[in-house]
This record gives sequence, structure tokens and C-alpha cells, in this order.
Amino acid sequence: MPLGNSGSSPGLVRSNPAQDLIESVRRGSSFSGNERHVVYQNNKGNGFSDISGVSGLDLPDDGRAACFTDWDNDGDLDLWVNNRNAPQIRFFRNNNPAKMQGLTVKLVGKSCSLDAIGARVILYLKGQKPQTKSVTAGSGFLAQSSKTLHFGLQENIPIEKLVIHWPGSKMETHAGISAGSYVIAQGEPPRALTLKDPAPGKAPAPAEHGAGRTFLAQRLPVKTVFPTPVGTTREPSLVVLASEDCQQCKSQLGKWQESPPEGLIPSVYYMEKLQDERPILLQLARLVHDHFFYITDRSLQTPLSFLIDPEGRLCAIYRGQVNDAILKKDLAGLKIQGEELRLASLPFPGQWQSGTVPRAEPLAFVEELLDAGLLGPARLYINEYRPLLEPDEFFPQLLARLQSMENR
Repeated sequence: MPLGNSGSSPGLVRSNPAQDLIESVRRGSSFSGNERHVVYQNNKGNGFSDISGVSGLDLPDDGRAACFTDWDNDGDLDLWVNNRNAPQIRFFRNNNPAKMQGLTVKLVGKSCSLDAIGARVILYLKGQKPQTKSVTAGSGFLAQSSKTLHFGLQENIPIEKLVIHWPGSKMETHAGISAGSYVIAQGEPPRALTLKDPAPGKAPAPAEHGAGRTFLAQRLPVKTVFPTPVGTTREPSLVVLASEDCQQCKSQLGKWQESPPEGLIPSVYYMEKLQDERPILLQLARLVHDHFFYITDRSLQTPLSFLIDPEGRLCAIYRGQVNDAILKKDLAGLKIQGEELRLASLPFPGQWQSGTVPRAEPLAFVEELLDAGLLGPARLYINEYRPLLEPDEFFPQLLARLQSMENR
């Protein structure tokens, strides 16, 4: 069943606390209440000390999981943090100034699973208590630490032996190991693991794209929101929202005055004027933007531009100045569709695993208009795009909801 911003289906009264929370987050509220990350130091049996501030990790992100691995292979553990909000991933490199030593062991199972899930490794150091670690799968919500086991070592403390208890198989003992990284396959001696930097030029270069550019795979009809300028031919249009005190806006519009973009009709609206004279249009522009980014009621950053094809469908959104070369490329791609359009919408080369090509959801957009109390624009949109909306099984409920709201 489709859901609007309110989290209720057409014709139903909202009464869902979980959806209220989701709506609050979409408006920019923190899911965790802006709680900062907390880091504690183990005081070796004498409790814990809060070292959040000095660690540099006490960020106000909506953190969900922490993953540990010796990413740079320098003997100490580095940290990856998964967040609900942007940035969704943060990497914290451990640059401990002390000379660190570590033993990293990657196990490869044969009689058990290839990742050796469940294997237990015991490290025996001369004059110290043994260290024990196990290979596990799944160490956090939305994330997982490396299955490579890491043992911290003190300087000049020799390793006596490494004992591996393989799941469902015999125990193995390995001696003569020193600090470093190893791969140990079941039944075989340890093999040194060396990490090499990728060869120059082998890494794929990201596709060039403008700042904040989104080329849409789902082309939403918006003719009733952004009408085609009167007296113009059937050409693409670019609707630009600007602000009087926006330096990027002044730079962009000044550049276009000297050299107007070819192949389209630009329409510029100043936010301040819209707020005073056409607040409904400003609200509609915000709803169109938010429809594709799952956010609501947040201030729009200017310049903000909408590329609309001759059929009145929204094809691209630009946040910030528009790169002329990218705009020209997007204009050339207005006629593509299906799988080709889906691939073109990616900001970098990739391959879709899903066989379903995403489609625009005009009925969901009408729900958002109703959620915002914009009954007139909702009725206008339905009248204009009724043939697109009628095949949806929830269209009758949507009509009933609109009629109920109009009769209040």
C-alpha cells in the first residue's frame, strides 16, 4: 500500500507513532536525539574512563555500528563507523605515534566453512597470559568487522606458538611466527600476507558530474507544477530557484547572460519574491524536490534547478551551479528510456542486480500534496494525469480521501 508523508494510506487517519518518528527524521531531526558517540577506555580491571573528547570520535552522527580492522596494516586497529545519516560511512585511521606491533591472521577453512566461522585462535606469548579470539560472522547492525583476527603485541615479547581450533576438526599448532600478517589455510603452514597498493591507472575514474546533480531514472510528470512558458515551442525547460543574496546564483545567472544555455528555455524564480507573491509555487517546488530525496520541510539551498523535458516530465535536479557540459549531456539523454535510462542515472559506472526498472510514482506525489493540505494542486494534478493514475489499484482510495478532505 502506498504511503504518503504522513505514513497513512489514502483515506486513513494517521495514528502510527513509528511513522510520526519517520516523518520527524525526514524533516531533519536526529534519529538518536543528537547524542554524541561515546568511547570508553578499559582500565585493566579498575573500571572504565570516558575518553570520548580526546579520542576525536565524539561526533553527533546517528551511529549504528563500529567495525574494527587493521586497514593500513601498520599494527594497530582502525575504525569504520556506519551512520544512519550522512556521512553514512566514516573512516578513522589510528595514527598512534608509538611503534605498534601486531599479528593479523586470516583463516581459510577446508573441512569447515571457507571463512572458518567458529574457529578459535589462541596466541601464546612468553611470560604473558594467552590471548584468545574467535572468527564470527555479524558483529553489528548494518555492519560487520573484518573476519581477520588481530592480536596486539608488545615490543620484544616473542611469540611461543599459535593454536587454532578448527570447527569440527583437529587442533593445529604453529610455532616460529613473528609480528606481521598471515594467511593460514587449514592443514597448511602460515603464509605471509603482503598488501600492495593498486597499480597506477587501474582504479576506475569516477564519471564527471556536477555538484549535486541527480539525473533521474524516474521521470515524474510536473506540468501542473511548472507550466510551460506561454508562447514557447516544445523545448525542454530549466526552472531555476535563486536567492538575491546567493553568490553562486549571481555567478550562474551572470554567466548565462553572457552565454545562454542552448536547446532549452530557462525560467528563473527568486525565492524571496515567491515567498511574498506565490508561496504555493514555492511549496510545490519543495515537494517536488523532497519527493526524490525522502526528506520534508527542509530549507532549499540555492541555486536549485529542475530540468523538464518537452512532455513536462522532470528529468534532472541540480543543487548548486550547473555545469554546461553536464547540462548538454543531460539534454542529449532526454529521449532515452528503460534500462538505458536507469544506467544513465548512476553517478558512476556500475551494474544493477535488480531486473526491475524504476518508474515514477505520480500517485505517491498526489498523496504528498494531500499531506501538505494542497487540495487545489492535487485536484489539478489528478485531472491532468488521470490516465496515468487510474491503473493504480489505490486510485479509488486516493479519490475518496481527496473528496473527504474537500467536504470538510
